[in-house]
Amino acid sequence: MTKKEDIVFSRNTIEFVTVAAEFCAYLERCNEHTRKDFTDTMLKLLPLLYLKAQMLPDDDRIEDDTLQDFVTEDSYEILRITIAELLAEKDAYLDVFVAEMKYSDTPVTKNISEDLADIYQDIKNFISLFRLGINETMHDAIVECNSHFRQYWGQILVNTLRALHESKYNCPDDDPENTFTEDDI
Repeated sequence: MTKKEDIVFSRNTIEFVTVAAEFCAYLERCNEHTRKDFTDTMLKLLPLLYLKAQMLPDDDRIEDDTLQDFVTEDSYEILRITIAELLAEKDAYLDVFVAEMKYSDTPVTKNISEDLADIYQDIKNFISLFRLGINETMHDAIVECNSHFRQYWGQILVNTLRALHESKYNCPDDDPENTFTEDDI
């Protein structure tokens, strides 16, 4: 086996691919779930996705070509809107880990739906490239996904996780859909 095949078929890569595929599939079916179920599942999937992304192997790209994108602007927007409708008033949160916050007197508002759609876009493109089954493309998809995780969506993921945690445990309201009891834990 070559080095690129070792990386493509390593245990850590296969485990990441498995979690990434489940993450994408769940988001694509999010309209089938209640807000409570969606929040509970994301609070389980996101830490696992983060853990598995940290374990991706480091390497350099093989090809210089730009990797193909599979997530269109329309599919991104449909997913974002679907998640926003599901989360309703629980979608927005205050973010303190953004560069604009240093120069702002007002808090920066972010949306869980946009954050999840951003993560989904990168992960879905990765999964789609991986499914092509071309070793060089799979290798470069791993390298690019790992780079994007470190530079971009890893921080978005932990910020979103914080917002989901806050929504579940610290912001109960009169909505029975969002009220959690000890039986739910």
